[in-house]
Amino acid sequence: MGQINLFRGVEHIGIKTINIDEGIQFYTKILGFEFLHRKKPGLVELAFLRLDGTVIELVEMKEGDQFEDGVVNHLALTVTDIEKAVDWLKENQVTLLQDKPTALGEERYNFFFRGPSGEKLELYQG
Repeated sequence: MGQINLFRGVEHIGIKTINIDEGIQFYTKILGFEFLHRKKPGLVELAFLRLDGTVIELVEMKEGDQFEDGVVNHLALTVTDIEKAVDWLKENQVTLLQDKPTALGEERYNFFFRGPSGEKLELYQG
């Protein structure tokens, strides 16, 4: 199996922020991003913004958290079939950060893994 037609594009770029409200104000008022939505699927709040087709996800840091992956938390890649894409990563001995894709609801899934320099990457199907 090859990677042809599995990877379709960049879904979003995750950026850590200490204060999500300040981050939203900065990206919308100063940089001209369009606010899309915000949600809190667990302990961490997320905000999605778009500028000319590029979506960023602000990831609010909890008190005392470290910037372990850097300020740019992850790059999310859109895939056509997340199960096949995970199999492809396994076949190529890629470092995986979870056992199986996470269901996000409404036919959406994600899966985290590491690149060759330890960078955090995400597969997204939705």
